[in-house]
Amino acid sequence: MNLTDPVHKKVIGIIFIIFSAFGLLSILFYDQFMDFIIRMAAQDGDMLPEAAWIFDFISSLLWGIALIFFIPRIIIGIGLVNQRKWAEVPALVYGIISLINIPIGTLLGVYCILVLTAKKRTEEDY
Repeated sequence: MNLTDPVHKKVIGIIFIIFSAFGLLSILFYDQFMDFIIRMAAQDGDMLPEAAWIFDFISSLLWGIALIFFIPRIIIGIGLVNQRKWAEVPALVYGIISLINIPIGTLLGVYCILVLTAKKRTEEDY
């Protein structure tokens, strides 16, 4: 398998875009779900109004993580799909970071490292 083929970088870009979009959708779902739960608890009187800031803090923290990881990864994925040279180094960094996300992220990280560090073959290698 020739890992220097540009189609591999496009595949990584598409996977980056899809996983980041799913991540953003899951954070949006969590945010809306927790707002619903907090409103229901406040309506029943089971929750102290002073405790609502904790859930807002957690939601803000998750959106901050989304800004750091998901949004740039979508931009990098678009760059890889369009075969931009500037997207390769950040994609390698995010590929290494995704090794932590077991099992799918580990597979994506290994594939990303293999593709982005592959050397072009010379005529003598064939």
